[in-house]
Amino acid sequence: MSDTNTQAATGTDFTALLAQVADGVVQRELDNVNPFDQVRLVADSGYGKLRLPVDKGGQGYTLRQLFGAVIDLAAADPIVAHILRTHYWYIEDLLVTDSPLATRLLDEASAGKLFGNATSERTTKAAGDFEFTTTLAAQDDHFRLNGEKYYTTGTLFTDYVGVQALKGTTLSQLIIPTDREGVEIIDDWEGFGQRRTGSGTTRFTDARVEADEILHEVELDAANPPSSQFAFVQLYLHAIVAGILRRVVEDAKGLIEGRVRSFSHAQSPVPAEDPFLQQVVGELASYAFVAESAVLVAAESLDAAADSTVNGVQDPELAQAAALAASKVKVVLDDLGTRAATVLFEAGGASASGRSKALDRHWRNIRTATLHNPARLKAQAVGANILLGHQLPTNGYF
Repeated sequence: MSDTNTQAATGTDFTALLAQVADGVVQRELDNVNPFDQVRLVADSGYGKLRLPVDKGGQGYTLRQLFGAVIDLAAADPIVAHILRTHYWYIEDLLVTDSPLATRLLDEASAGKLFGNATSERTTKAAGDFEFTTTLAAQDDHFRLNGEKYYTTGTLFTDYVGVQALKGTTLSQLIIPTDREGVEIIDDWEGFGQRRTGSGTTRFTDARVEADEILHEVELDAANPPSSQFAFVQLYLHAIVAGILRRVVEDAKGLIEGRVRSFSHAQSPVPAEDPFLQQVVGELASYAFVAESAVLVAAESLDAAADSTVNGVQDPELAQAAALAASKVKVVLDDLGTRAATVLFEAGGASASGRSKALDRHWRNIRTATLHNPARLKAQAVGANILLGHQLPTNGYF
């Protein structure tokens, strides 16, 4: 693990925690086991409140430090890291929202509570236009929430769920407890990677919502204010990729050190002394280094945008710079990540494909994480920005 990522300004060392999370990660993959214990362990350790100020019980991390910590966690278990993606996203929103609900929920985060999401829907509507079928309707002195969401990553493991629903022509963002009557979380995610992230269905049937549980309300046709929040959620996925690549290097080293023979035509009978295998490890280590470096540099752009916030609104140029940085990282890491996960097998030969090693999980996890939005659209948008000055789309699906 990086010697700088597991500690912040407060000096808290999470090395032992990360080792506990990593313990049994292969067996959980083989047995298709949900990491409930590991998520709770992470939450109880304070890892979920890294961005909270020290005087609020947090670690006071910068975003660069947070993304470093996410890389560390993803190296230990990318499933657990992905489960916390929306949690950290909501923390960012709550930190710049001046409302009694935001204050109350930050107190809950300080107490170790976690936040999940229920945003996306599987309909014929274009992703990103927010024309949801989930509705919030007034009833006496409260509201009733009805609808079905999918890709609700992490919600199976969390204490609260953030929901986006339509109240007439208003898009409402509300946060309610996951154990509330009328909230049904279904573990039906069927992806070939990131398999136990709980990224399936969450259904709401006349779930009660109080007026003071609505965090934001905006008109559908309102322009989005400058913000790096969507760059945050996209870059987070590539912090997961960077963490996986760090594990790929360790697995390649383990494969070579565990080999008891080589090919008769190899340049050395000792695998670790074979220049070909040394080159494989060198390439993988270089991929991992570039991936981690790119994510952390882009995170510095997120820091600059976040630090510019005044009355909840960021400097537009800094917000755009953060979005461009995250987009450029994706264009490169989507290809680099899957390439590295393939090269890994050259360190072990046919025996590396053994099911008990579960090394195929790295490629599957990377490819699943990178499918959240097309890299080609990112590359085109970056090019249009450079050539024509076009602004990048401002929604979480880009």
